[in-house]
Amino acid sequence: MTHSEQRGAWYKEGCIAFGTGILYGATNALVGHPMDTVKAKMQAQVGFISGQDVGMLGVCRKVWRTEGVRGFFRGVLPPLLGSSAYRSAQFAVFEAVYTRQKELGWDQAVIPGSGGLAFATVLAGISGSSARAVIESPIEYAKVKRQTGQSWHFNEVYQGFFMQLPRTVGMMTCIFCGVDSVRRWTDGEALKHPQWQFLTWGGVSMLSFWVIWPLETLKNQVQAGTAIDGNAQATLRQRIMHLGPLGLYRGILPGSMSVFMRNGTAAIVMSLAQRKISEW
Repeated sequence: MTHSEQRGAWYKEGCIAFGTGILYGATNALVGHPMDTVKAKMQAQVGFISGQDVGMLGVCRKVWRTEGVRGFFRGVLPPLLGSSAYRSAQFAVFEAVYTRQKELGWDQAVIPGSGGLAFATVLAGISGSSARAVIESPIEYAKVKRQTGQSWHFNEVYQGFFMQLPRTVGMMTCIFCGVDSVRRWTDGEALKHPQWQFLTWGGVSMLSFWVIWPLETLKNQVQAGTAIDGNAQATLRQRIMHLGPLGLYRGILPGSMSVFMRNGTAAIVMSLAQRKISEW
């Protein structure tokens, strides 16, 4: 569960989460986009992968020098609009599925050795993140294309979906399970106070992103159509061999900063909205 308020019927929880998820998504996109742009350029744009200005500070200097502030927000419109849509869907499906399982008593079955993590949380996480991936993939494709200075084409919007699905399901299931674990270990206190909401959602999101980071790098390369030795249709094996173990973690510093700040801030906004709705 993503909040510590009193729960209503499963369909009510889904509707509330859909509304508060829109606020979460918009906040997430605005706060995190500048560093996300730096990450995407480091991972997928020719001229930022090798040679000079390939580190985080070098990329920041180059973007500032050539494009100014506008360069850091290049491609922000698709995620600003889309993030509200796919994140509201992810929270709506998660809360509806989780609450329905709770109504049926299925939340009592826990995974052995997990410290009390319920199977219901994992199933709800997979359901919510799968719904998100379907909506998110075209938006991510358009965003990555614009961030790397390219035009996007409607007939290619699901380019890289085979990387988007495992990346999103793995990341979000880890986040949902991680936040739920912190909630249980602190008797709900971690989700009641803004500073702890920020640290919980920001920290868990960053750790979960680290788990799937190689998939994020490969997803961005496939969506951007990054050429490997002149071949834009390179296989995953060719991309992995070309990047090497360290290359798969390119952009992890600006990406971690972006993930921590945007998810921590968005969690505060979402929680405030949930509390106001519960009081109303």
